[in-house]
Amino acid sequence: MDSVGSLELSWAQGYNGGKIGYIDKDVICYQAGSNVKFVSEDGTETVYNFKGNGVGPFAVHPTNKCFAIAEQSLNPKITVFMYPTFREVAVLKDGSKLEYRSMIFSHSEYLGTISGVPEFQLILWRYTDGTKLATVDLVSDPVTCLTFNPGNWRQICVTTENSMTIWNTEQSDNKYVLLPQKVKLPAENPSLNFDDEKDRDIPTRASTRMSRYTVDLPKAAIAGLVGEKAEVLEEIQDTTPRVVPLSHAWSPSGDVFVGCKGGQILRVDGEIYKAKILYCPLPPASAPNSRATSATSRYNSQMDLPTAKKRTRYADEVKEMIFEGGADCVSLHRKGLYVAGQDGMLRLVDLKSEEFKILEKIPIGNSVTALSFSSNYKRIAVATSKGTFHVYEVGAAPDSVKNLKDFHMGNFVGISCLAGNEYCVSVREDGELQVWTIDKGLLISSVSVGIQALCLACCPMVHVAAVGTVSGHVFYVDLTFPKKPRVVTAKRLYQGPLTHLTYDSEGKYLVSGSDDGHVFVIDGRASVNFKPIGYTTIPGDIQSISTHSTNTVTKIVVTSNTSKNKRNGADTVLSFRVTDELVKDLRNNVNSLKYDFKDASIKRIILKLPIPGYGAALAEENSFFTLGQTSKKLYQFSLPEEPPKKGKPNELFPEAEFDSHQLPGGKLQLSPHGKWLASCGTDGAVQLRALGTLDRFVTVKPHDYHLGGVRIVAFADDAQNIFTTGYDGVLCCYSWKFSSTGVGKAKSAMEAARARKTRLMQIQKDEDEVVRNFPEYSPPSNSRPVSGEITQAEKERRALEKAQESDEIYRTPTPVAPKDATWQQVQEFESIKEEDNEYASVKQDLRVQIRDMRRTIQGMLKQNEVLPDIEKLGRHEFDLDIEEQNRLQAEADAEVNRVKEEIEFENLAKIYLREMIKRECWDEMDVKGRAIQSFFTSLEVSNFPMRKRSAATEKQLQIVSTRRKIQLADVAARKAELEASQKPGATPARESYRRDDEAADVDEGDESGKEKPSTTGSLGAMYGGGSDLFFSQFDLHTRDQKVSQIVLLEDAIYRIKNTFNKEFDEVYQKKLSEISKIKDKNKRIVKILADLDLIEDVVQPVLSIYEDPESLLTVEDHEVKVEKYLTAEQRKELEKKEKEEEERKMREKGDNARERGLDMMMGGVLEIKKEDELKKDIPKPLFMSTKEPNDWTEDEQKLAKEYEKRVKELQEEREKYRKQLETELRKLQSMIHDSMQGFDDTLTQLFMKKIKIMMVIYQEELKILRLRYSLLVEEELETREKELNRLMEHKKTMKALTATALMESKKHMDAFKEQYDILNAEDKVMDKAFKREFHDVTAVQQDQLYRLFRKRPRIPRLKGFDTPAPSTADTSIPNPFADRPSTARQHAQAKSQLDAAIQDLDKISNIPEGVEEAVWQRLCAYRREKIENDLLIKQKALILAEMDNFYKKRVEEDERLKNDMEGIFDTLNKLHDDRIRFNLNLEVQLMLKQGQVEVDPTNFIHDYKDSALIHRGVVEELNSNIKQLGESKITSMMESKDFRKGIIQLEWEQKRMLMQMEDLKNKMKDIQFMKVTREIQLYLSNEDYDGKKSEEIGKLEQTILTQLKHHEKNVREKKRIIKDLGKTIKSRDSENFSMDNDLAELNVTVNERRHIDDVNAERRSDTGTEKRYQEIVQRRKLVDLAKAQAQEVAVLRAEVERLRMRTFPALVQVEH
Repeated sequence: MDSVGSLELSWAQGYNGGKIGYIDKDVICYQAGSNVKFVSEDGTETVYNFKGNGVGPFAVHPTNKCFAIAEQSLNPKITVFMYPTFREVAVLKDGSKLEYRSMIFSHSEYLGTISGVPEFQLILWRYTDGTKLATVDLVSDPVTCLTFNPGNWRQICVTTENSMTIWNTEQSDNKYVLLPQKVKLPAENPSLNFDDEKDRDIPTRASTRMSRYTVDLPKAAIAGLVGEKAEVLEEIQDTTPRVVPLSHAWSPSGDVFVGCKGGQILRVDGEIYKAKILYCPLPPASAPNSRATSATSRYNSQMDLPTAKKRTRYADEVKEMIFEGGADCVSLHRKGLYVAGQDGMLRLVDLKSEEFKILEKIPIGNSVTALSFSSNYKRIAVATSKGTFHVYEVGAAPDSVKNLKDFHMGNFVGISCLAGNEYCVSVREDGELQVWTIDKGLLISSVSVGIQALCLACCPMVHVAAVGTVSGHVFYVDLTFPKKPRVVTAKRLYQGPLTHLTYDSEGKYLVSGSDDGHVFVIDGRASVNFKPIGYTTIPGDIQSISTHSTNTVTKIVVTSNTSKNKRNGADTVLSFRVTDELVKDLRNNVNSLKYDFKDASIKRIILKLPIPGYGAALAEENSFFTLGQTSKKLYQFSLPEEPPKKGKPNELFPEAEFDSHQLPGGKLQLSPHGKWLASCGTDGAVQLRALGTLDRFVTVKPHDYHLGGVRIVAFADDAQNIFTTGYDGVLCCYSWKFSSTGVGKAKSAMEAARARKTRLMQIQKDEDEVVRNFPEYSPPSNSRPVSGEITQAEKERRALEKAQESDEIYRTPTPVAPKDATWQQVQEFESIKEEDNEYASVKQDLRVQIRDMRRTIQGMLKQNEVLPDIEKLGRHEFDLDIEEQNRLQAEADAEVNRVKEEIEFENLAKIYLREMIKRECWDEMDVKGRAIQSFFTSLEVSNFPMRKRSAATEKQLQIVSTRRKIQLADVAARKAELEASQKPGATPARESYRRDDEAADVDEGDESGKEKPSTTGSLGAMYGGGSDLFFSQFDLHTRDQKVSQIVLLEDAIYRIKNTFNKEFDEVYQKKLSEISKIKDKNKRIVKILADLDLIEDVVQPVLSIYEDPESLLTVEDHEVKVEKYLTAEQRKELEKKEKEEEERKMREKGDNARERGLDMMMGGVLEIKKEDELKKDIPKPLFMSTKEPNDWTEDEQKLAKEYEKRVKELQEEREKYRKQLETELRKLQSMIHDSMQGFDDTLTQLFMKKIKIMMVIYQEELKILRLRYSLLVEEELETREKELNRLMEHKKTMKALTATALMESKKHMDAFKEQYDILNAEDKVMDKAFKREFHDVTAVQQDQLYRLFRKRPRIPRLKGFDTPAPSTADTSIPNPFADRPSTARQHAQAKSQLDAAIQDLDKISNIPEGVEEAVWQRLCAYRREKIENDLLIKQKALILAEMDNFYKKRVEEDERLKNDMEGIFDTLNKLHDDRIRFNLNLEVQLMLKQGQVEVDPTNFIHDYKDSALIHRGVVEELNSNIKQLGESKITSMMESKDFRKGIIQLEWEQKRMLMQMEDLKNKMKDIQFMKVTREIQLYLSNEDYDGKKSEEIGKLEQTILTQLKHHEKNVREKKRIIKDLGKTIKSRDSENFSMDNDLAELNVTVNERRHIDDVNAERRSDTGTEKRYQEIVQRRKLVDLAKAQAQEVAVLRAEVERLRMRTFPALVQVEH
């Protein structure tokens, strides 16, 4: 294929929202995929195809008409091109290993780049010669914006989402250094932007408030960080939401304006590098009490008010706001700052006023992504996220924005060539269909289908484009008039997305595919309304579809993936064919009315691919091509004509394979004439092959593989153009550049296209006419159901219920297809209708039979209801549909199992949690936690739950105890040895000193020599926590001592808790015994109450859940409130137990000889009790109830008296027994009360003891905390020391590097200075050698020539960035940097002006008289050489000054590092002192009694920092001495007071006299120096001074009256004049009115004459007209020249006047 020719880019369209820039005064440049587009404001387009390896970032030079593109590959290069020739200016290499992330040009010859992984470096280049000047490392955060200062290339601003850094470039000849200046970003909330200095306070680590000294440590040392983490700790801890800079713009003064993501606008001061918020948007409207909420709510609330002014005011208030995303792009203009963002509004912000003010608002319409000013700053280009370009003339009306381009941003999903080979059609993801011209790539029209599109195909037979959408629709777009496309119809084929559309080469059939495996064949003719013909299926997801037509047969190949992973490629091939005969006899070639093709009719063949592939292309002779998924090969297969027979493999085997794309994935496309094969892949390449030579191909790379490579490739009808699109939103068109041998092949392709066009011409004409008559498609409206309207399902349900109630036959209505039904569903409903019509009688018979069966079953159900329970059948036994019943039962069982499984898992999780809690809080506790509660009060005392000490803890305690015992033994031995050595030589003084020390020790300690609690700091020894192994608080200096003391104190706390727990257990056992005793007494009390028939509350003390925590671990049956679920086995077991219990009770109810004998012999009891006997009543004699007392006999009377006596005795005995029981009851109750009260008293004592023990424990824990805190401070001090040592080493390294750089800089500067001195010497020698050079002329001529030699042209002074801007800057120039042009431009202008001035000096007219021309030429050459030497010396001087400045900065840096090292060294020394002081200045815990603390209390916690601990005897002795000395002092003070009193009195008298003398002297001086004025002289000379004054006053009053009269007279005169003028004005108005009428008539006359003159103009000769025109033009030019010369003369006069004023002083009288 390479013999045919090569492919060249013809045009490219698309925009991805990247940066744009003016590369010429009216040409906008932007990146379009792998290409660079140049669009002129008049619409002219140019495209440059970058040939590099991938495309990275892109940059445009603002002034020099060049652009740069970086590659995207290993060791990428940056290429700089010149516009418009696209000449390669330079290639920048070795800047990065993998990628560049950003690039930017300065306004001169420098380029800044930022590399990505792995370097993350900022690189400064001189792009003119490809030199890398400086490199510096950056953080790995993505860069949001990179810019040079337009007025000073030495400043570069880099912003990320989290930081902003300004890099300053320092230069020493050829050495460049980049130094950073970080700018702290302000918080999003302005109220959080307080002064940074307040945050820099070093935190103070005080050991406690009672320590005298504090330790200053930074936060990093407290956190234990060393190294880089310590340096960035403050940034890590800074959780304040800060602004996110997205873009920025430089000002001429060096300030930077920053636009942020949240809508904030910042101004960074270029001198102090501090950011200030110029504008901050209001909080979100959802935030309560926000200004935005209030403003919006006020606006909305005022909408109903009648006052329109309030409504307008609030609306304007909201319009003036810039909300989040409104400041994504900023650009500076002389008028102000242009700001734009996501709200689609371009705003001009006033920078001159102190308040934030918006001067202009220009609506753009879409979210703005890029801004760029033209070189003259008169126009601004705006790019949006929708792919549109706009140009706005600065200062024009807001509605005058010019729409330059509208690309409609988004990825292309389909592209095809329209019949006629003039237009190509593309569709984007959002459904936007666009029509492009093939020759120039101009967008002529577009239309949207209104839904997401997935594919596109253009019919070769009809000017129609078919668009497949995500909803399964095929939208047909009428393109008979390409400039006015319209959607004419839509067919829904699938429920899911429609992914593939392909027309055959003749346009007869449209083949569609989806992920559900259905392949539809649709008639391509509009005359049949694009009716679907039928469908077939293929297993898996369809990957590609290809067709090939010959005569009346169209063969279709479909590939699919059955692995459910689309990345694996296609592994199945479906081959079938559609013929014209099949379409004509369609009903006989489909299986049903659903129109699914018969396999035999379409010769359906399904084959397996041995190698998964991508794409499919079907060529002549059943040749089938696909791309290998893993082999990087193109495979050629031969499809069989007939399906393989049973038993034979249905797998295809490749006939040939060829080299192909390097990455998996891609598509294949056959050219329209069937001779060329194009393939595209994810590697970004397109390969074209001829079917005869598949091993040779032509390759182009239109799209970058990093973005997914090429998505679609398509041929034009004549195959002369190839269209590609990728995932970068760019559409490319390539055209052939044929070789001599390729011209013939191109002609064959064009002839095939011409033949096809001729063959389809008439059909196309007819079908186009049908399409034009189609109405425009309007999508169906999804109307909501009206409230109260009955749906179809509800109607059917009601009809069914009515039929069942009336026992009638119900006929199910024929279903109707819904509005969004697919074509297949519609055909299904149609087939149902036909079946209903065909089998209507059969269905009626079945309905009758079903009705009879229903009646029979209902009768059986009624009979079943009256049967006995044992004979009744279950409801489910009447179900006739056993399968449905089993299905429902299975579903119910599955649901039960699912719920059961979920409950089991939940129970398992709860059981696990219970076991974990029990193990942690109960099983592992050596002493379980429990409490004891009081009987009568709410007092509760709990024990100390304790875990068993681990083996490691026991081992550590043993080690510490053993070590401490050894230390104590060693100290005792040393002390004994020392005392033994001192005894023989002890002197009386030493003996007395020793006795005093011993007395002091005895006073401080107790009888056993131990420390008192006042010095130990706790009362632990009194509660079981004492130990001889404790260190004294005054001896804890080392870390080991503190750790050992902590271990011993923890052991003491353990022992104290253990001791208390033992007492607690004793009290607990006591309560248990008391409760047992009370229960025994309660039994008797209950018996007594029963005997006395009394109802009283009996105290029943029980243990609560806190006293008996073991009960929590067992669950009683009564605690479960729900019914217990029993399994079948448990139910059987329970029934068995109940049955056994019933049998036992039945056995007990039988004949029991033991119980019968007891009843017969002893009345059923074994022991006779007195209370039982007393309960028995004495039997009353029978006669007393049968006879009257008068009828009794004597014996009966005796018996009655005896009965009454016995009854009385029984009553007395009962009363006596009752009193005994009551006495016993009260005694038992009092005993219970006393025992419970006694226990409560015991519990109160235990509670008081626990309080003291807790106090002791807290004291010990406080000591532990203090010790641990001291250990923590020690670690922090150690960490700080490590960090300081690291910093010292780092500074030493930097100092060494700086010293080296300093030496090199000094060396280079000295060498350069030597060269400079040599140049100066040569220049002086050249000046001195002038006479020798011109010795051949006379002395007079030599003097003349020397003066001319010394004459120099005036060279304009260069203005640098530091030069202050002129106060009289021209505000009409829109460029804000016009007063500060770039250095390169200044040099170029100065050089051109100098050359012009030298040429003026070298003119022949300047030759002095008598000088030969040869001598003059020699002088001119010599003078030019001298001037060039002077310029070179000046340039060298500037470079030398720059090098000197660089050297001074290195010296300052070296000095700064030296000072830093000294500071670190001082900090280290101070830290060492702090460590020593901290270890020696121990912190002790004391327990002092009241009266022993003499410090004044301040707060709740006393401050003992400035206090001292001394012995009480010292204080008492000092007090007595103070009293004695005080009395003596008072006596001496009384004596001195009396003597001092006399002295003070004398001194006061002396001062008074001295002051009187001073006053008299001052009065004398005033009299001597007093000036005698005329007024004073007049006063002294005239006797009647007051009369004279009154006379003058009278004259002045008369003068005032005269002036008032004159003023009134003038006022009257003026009023008269005004009145006359009014009359004159009225008369003039009337005259003007009449003149206006005359003027109108004259205008009519003039127009008539002009019309007559125009009519007769052709008859006159035009010779005079041209001459008069030339005279007018000449006169105009002369007038302009005269004006210019007059203006120049005025300027010269002003200059002369200014020089004269500078020469001669001006004496101006100053008036006061």
